[in-house]
Amino acid sequence: MIQIIPSLLVPDKQTFLRELRGLKDSVKMLQIDIADGVFVPDKTWADPTVIKNHLEIDCELHLMVADPLSVAKTWEGVSQVKRILVHYESVKDWGETLPRLLALDWDVSIVLNPETPITVLDLNLDIDLLKGVMFMGVHPGKQHQPFIPEVLKKIKALRAKGTRHFVEIDGGVNEDTLPQIIASGVDAICPGSAIFGNERTPVENVERMRELIEQLTK
Repeated sequence: MIQIIPSLLVPDKQTFLRELRGLKDSVKMLQIDIADGVFVPDKTWADPTVIKNHLEIDCELHLMVADPLSVAKTWEGVSQVKRILVHYESVKDWGETLPRLLALDWDVSIVLNPETPITVLDLNLDIDLLKGVMFMGVHPGKQHQPFIPEVLKKIKALRAKGTRHFVEIDGGVNEDTLPQIIASGVDAICPGSAIFGNERTPVENVERMRELIEQLTK
């Protein structure tokens, strides 16, 4: 079954806690979006202490930041963190940075922006050290953007290589785009506005998306 990992991008603690309560126990992992206002235009809220004290499920950190190593280090000791997702475009020297990220003892996935080709995985870093690859279906940092379908060609191309990597897609994931996304071969989807901030509750949205996945993968 394809995993649903809701992507939570919030401006403050109160919003985070409200959305977290809305999820209840509907999922096993949450993606926390961390934006610094430098790598992407907007800035988000995320506090390691609050997550440590209030989150009862696992999480992954989507680091939309200019200095991912420094930001990741501030989350050491937060047991809920299982994976960090680092943008390829945010690191100048992967040969130096990747070992330091791996030393933090979390799984490390690389994130590719819509315009970044998958050839960078072969040219600029040891992909075998990575646990996963996350593809952005929109440009990072803002919700409610239209999905960029050309990204699906990159997912299929990676799958054609026969790699073992855990493949996620974030951005533009909703009921309309889900059929073509599932057909591309992803392991997990990371819906944001399709889960939070609409007329249904987060639990209802997760259940609806899970039903669609079951129907589309029969």
